Amino acid sequence: MIIIGEKINGTLAHVRDAVLDKNADLISALARGQDEAGADYIDVNVATGISDEREAMLWAIDVVRGATSLPLCLDSSDPAVLEAGLQACGDEHPLINSVTGSAASMGPVLALTARHSCGVVALPMDEAGIPTSAGARLEVCRRIHASALKAGVAAEDIFFDPLVLPLSADFTQGRVTIDTLASIKSEFEDSRTVMGASNASFGLPARSLINRALLSLACYFGLDAAIVDPTDSALRAAILSADVVAGRDKYCKDYMKAFRSGGLG
Repeated sequence: MIIIGEKINGTLAHVRDAVLDKNADLISALARGQDEAGADYIDVNVATGISDEREAMLWAIDVVRGATSLPLCLDSSDPAVLEAGLQACGDEHPLINSVTGSAASMGPVLALTARHSCGVVALPMDEAGIPTSAGARLEVCRRIHASALKAGVAAEDIFFDPLVLPLSADFTQGRVTIDTLASIKSEFEDSRTVMGASNASFGLPARSLINRALLSLACYFGLDAAIVDPTDSALRAAILSADVVAGRDKYCKDYMKAFRSGGLG
């Protein structure tokens, strides 16, 4: 499974303060720590509510690039910020996070995705918000998929996110997420899937237990990537174990490699 490190996120107070204060040491440490823990991408989200998100994104990219050579996941709802970030990445092909089913998002973000030959995280939500049922979310995915192909985005570069909502607010949403994931994998065989698992446990104690349970189920239904904390060794062990049980780890090679290196806890 592709692991996208989630720890550089401006919604977290210490990250927001680091971005505002230009604390390069903290951002570098977060990037380096996730690299050493086995992340495949580093998510960079500086949405701090400051006046110039573009400038903050460019600063953060420069700092992260000085700490790791891992590919980046540029995380912003502003197409202008994404475009500036893509230009700063030069010949690299980062992952764009994200596009929604709204016309204001699909047009510019899918054009950027095609122009830079990037992957893009697609969220099944639109001007009306987040649909509460798996069927309604799938309808939004169909619109995004059709628009992406029309814009010149390769099907395999679309990472559909079934969306994870806090179970503390609606205990049925875990099932909706899994049902949406299963529907996406069935209908869009050439595309991929991604999930930000930590949203599920928001507001609950022992959050890692909920995240592990969700990801274990999602592995069985074919989840391709996860936006998680790669330094959570118990969570990484749960993903490796789930991949074995789901028949996704040929000859249990990844599991045994992790065991030999002490990566199972």
